[in-house]
Amino acid sequence: MQATADRVEAAYGVDLAALWPRLWLILPEPAVRQIQSARDSFSAAARLAAWAVGYALLAFWWWPAALVAIGCGTVARSRARTALDALAGLIEAAVDVHGRELATRVGLIAPDATGLLAHDTGDGMSEVFRKAE
Repeated sequence: MQATADRVEAAYGVDLAALWPRLWLILPEPAVRQIQSARDSFSAAARLAAWAVGYALLAFWWWPAALVAIGCGTVARSRARTALDALAGLIEAAVDVHGRELATRVGLIAPDATGLLAHDTGDGMSEVFRKAE
């Protein structure tokens, strides 16, 4: 996730942590559903990791639980990595596709402007969204 934030910062000059809550509000329903699906997949992997911890604790009294814990942990790690990669990609794509729309809505660029989101516009959005902290 940090790599995604760094790429967005490098490309557009915008702080993803400040931008994301506002961008989330204007995303169309299909994008929201895809992002929620990726987040739900990550949550499911985290729940599986919690089960792995529970089985690992049980292994102190019943050794076969250690095998189950190792299996659950391995699968949870793999699923979490896949889900997080998908989530990060979707978040970056949302900024690429809808970042300019957000800049237009907050009045930093004209509605009839064309092209990619400029770095100075991204800097301006970060400044506005951080409330000049």
